[in-house]
Amino acid sequence: MDKDYSPLTLATIRALNDKLYEKRKSAALEIERIVRDFNNAGNTTQIRQLLKVLGQDFALSSNPNSRKGGLIGLAATAIALGKETTEYIPELVRPVMACFNDADSRVRYYACEALYNVVKVARGSVLPYFNDIFDGLSKVMPALYVIIYKSST
Repeated sequence: MDKDYSPLTLATIRALNDKLYEKRKSAALEIERIVRDFNNAGNTTQIRQLLKVLGQDFALSSNPNSRKGGLIGLAATAIALGKETTEYIPELVRPVMACFNDADSRVRYYACEALYNVVKVARGSVLPYFNDIFDGLSKVMPALYVIIYKSST
């Protein structure tokens, strides 16, 4: 492993990069546990490091499965932080918003899902990003509607 992905374990990194949703989901549950432990210990440095790894190395990766893993990891981080999410809004929202412009429609779908989970926890704290969020969603939703429609027929 060339890069430093700490505080993630090698198994979690592999699972986040996996093409199977179930493996990425299990990695997200592990991230949720790690973040809760860091948050309870007041270890903001490790939380910020994790957000950096998920936001830069995964969500902005050239590999679509890594991007999906990064997005589910960011959502899991927000859920684990709960009310403390407000301290990390830029680190959570910016990489998710960047994925709204992704060429892969599945990544855009995961970005919408991740944003939903972040906003669900952060609530009013995301208001400074409202215009950007609205603009991004207005561009993504028509394309996602077609995907959802095709999968239901």
